[in-house]
Amino acid sequence: MGLKLMELVQQGLNGEMGLLSIREKCDFVRRQIRLMVLEGNMAVIFANALSGDPGFENSQPAQKLFLYCLNRAAQAMPLRADVMKTLEEISPDGQRKIRLDLLRRSALPPDLEQKIFRGKGAPPDGLYGAMLDLLVKKPDHAGTAEALLHLDFLMFGEPSAWLDKFRCPGRLADLWRYALFLHYASRGRWAEALPLWEQTPEEARNPYARVYAADNYILAGDADSGVKAYTKALRQDGLLHPVSLRLDALLSPSPPRPELLSEQKTAVCLYSWNKGAVLEQTLRALARTDTGKAPVLILLNGCTDDSLARVESLRDLFPERTYEIISLPVNIGAPAARNWLIHLPEVQACDHAAFMDDDVVMPRDWLVRYLTEMEKDPRNAVVGCKVVFPAGRAEAPVLQSLYYSVRTARAGLLRIGEGTPAEDARDTGLYTFTRPCLHVMGCLHLLRVSALRETGGFDIGFSPSQMDDVEHDLRTALMGHKIIYCGHVTCEHHQKSGTALKRDLIKAQKAIGPVVGHDMKLMFKHLPNQRRLAELAEEL
Repeated sequence: MGLKLMELVQQGLNGEMGLLSIREKCDFVRRQIRLMVLEGNMAVIFANALSGDPGFENSQPAQKLFLYCLNRAAQAMPLRADVMKTLEEISPDGQRKIRLDLLRRSALPPDLEQKIFRGKGAPPDGLYGAMLDLLVKKPDHAGTAEALLHLDFLMFGEPSAWLDKFRCPGRLADLWRYALFLHYASRGRWAEALPLWEQTPEEARNPYARVYAADNYILAGDADSGVKAYTKALRQDGLLHPVSLRLDALLSPSPPRPELLSEQKTAVCLYSWNKGAVLEQTLRALARTDTGKAPVLILLNGCTDDSLARVESLRDLFPERTYEIISLPVNIGAPAARNWLIHLPEVQACDHAAFMDDDVVMPRDWLVRYLTEMEKDPRNAVVGCKVVFPAGRAEAPVLQSLYYSVRTARAGLLRIGEGTPAEDARDTGLYTFTRPCLHVMGCLHLLRVSALRETGGFDIGFSPSQMDDVEHDLRTALMGHKIIYCGHVTCEHHQKSGTALKRDLIKAQKAIGPVVGHDMKLMFKHLPNQRRLAELAEEL
């Protein structure tokens, strides 16, 4: 079973869906559509999985979902010839056929297309320059322009460096303008995106594009236009559940309650291993936030660098509160470090324990927001946030984590879903809302101490690190407590999560082995609970 699971992780979503019946595939796709707005590549994966199933021809639900995914793929990737070809086969259209012929004539060689659109991580060296050279030789080559646009998205590049060289064929002009709009809007570049949107005819404004237009209106300070665009998107597509949540958050905001800082006692806990400079940066960021007189407790996990001296030098940043440093002679791992901190008298005397990684930057009101959500329901036991990678540029940062649920629960297989809508999705604001889930990323989360006593802390079987926060959240939910995602808090995380490591190192089995091993531990530990976890996922 271990080898099969390793192979399954390497195959990704395609391999996982290959194990499901047509009915299970339909349930799978419906769950994902309710969790996140469906992005282009995911829509293609779902459409292929559904149509490739032997039971597809006899399943009307599968055919309906297939069309939904196919149309979403076309909305998200307007220059994708294979998507357009499938649509043309289903519903012939003269204008589409002309465009398809143009796209086919400017298609890139399959091996080059694979490197650009299907590769993982940064593109190979020299690829961008090769595409620029090709555009100079063939200035009307739409496939090259599409590739450059995609590479610019991955590399935070600027299309202006080559746009004046592209001579778009007239029949593709409206699709190209729409593709440019999506490029800028998906990066939160509202100054470039919104003028292109204003040029888009009303009949061409599909729900996927309206969502991005709404995000960018709000980023530009025009909340009214944003609300109108979200509302129209929902009218066109009633399955956009995240848009419903976003609209509710905009129209009926839940004001933060700063008085909870004094009414509720919270301990702020950190642990670190040999990252002194990064830990200092995090503590300085923490000192700039509103945490009242919350005690700050720092466990140095067998550090051999200058972490102790750095942390000691920061005492004056946290006056009139407990500032305790525990320096251990050895690294006991993340789960044990959490448990050590949980059982300190200062934490046991509190209502809540806030855990943060040693490499995060958080907004000023993070704790107030968390406490506000926590106190809405006594069953709320964990509150977490939206996590992003450092942006580095004046545009939307890449999402690292939102919220998680059970993706697949069937005989012998339990998998937790992806925490973002796409690998390179940016935070343009859509997921700024609050909702229950089954797991939030543990780099900045708030835990109810009474629930911690009931759950028994974190499982040291997941030492030295990774997946212990996932397992703890699942166990907490199984005990009847609630896990809450608070998208009004955005945490900048400077190191990659286990999920990101899996994406980057999927071909390096030695490097990924421990992460996949913990994946397996998580699955086997909770296989007896898979039915209940699946029920909880459906309830959410």
